[in-house]
Amino acid sequence: MYRIQKQSQPKGTITADWLKYWNLNTKPGNPPHPAGITENLGYLRTHATDATYIPGQRRTETSKVHKKRIYGTLKVLAITLTPSTPMRAEKQCPEAEWKTIWKNLVLTPTTGEEKANWQKVINDIIPTNERLHRIRIAPTDLCIECNQKDTLIHRMTEFGEKAANWKRIENHTARMLRVASKYIPHEWLIRPQMNLWPAQRHKAVLWLLARYVSYTTERRRSQNPL
Repeated sequence: MYRIQKQSQPKGTITADWLKYWNLNTKPGNPPHPAGITENLGYLRTHATDATYIPGQRRTETSKVHKKRIYGTLKVLAITLTPSTPMRAEKQCPEAEWKTIWKNLVLTPTTGEEKANWQKVINDIIPTNERLHRIRIAPTDLCIECNQKDTLIHRMTEFGEKAANWKRIENHTARMLRVASKYIPHEWLIRPQMNLWPAQRHKAVLWLLARYVSYTTERRRSQNPL
């Protein structure tokens, strides 16, 4: 767009003649109507659409500032007009409160590495046999150690020493929330969609769960899950 604006300023240039012919050298209308421009002049059709929302360079405006304003406006238009595509995990579990889940992930007061590990679990990209079998990579969806279904919940709360470790986390979380441990669902590990009060306690629970998820997925025996 900036190049077209500059090339159209000198009279007699091809760009200036095209803009004059298609009546694009005046203030464009809103909404734009580029339909009359032939399809082989796609760049002019795009210019006719975008120029409606981006006025020409101001007298007191430098070229650098003007380019930055063009880029910022086009970026906002692209984000606004492009529909967001739901992530695979959101499609698999549409009933979950995904806005709350992503918000809780951002709010978790922990390291970037532990957040990244938790995000992998939430997005269901940990290579469990259940997932690998679903995409036809593993011959079975069962755990090779205990012959139970090898899900994320199984790996983090049921298999081997993880059962005892999760019990500790479950009890610790229950004490913080002053409830019985049976009210601490396993699903918080893979879909943290809870809204707890007060905010300090909410963040404490998020920190504890994120640390435990990172501990179980990274298999760091020297790391304390608490």
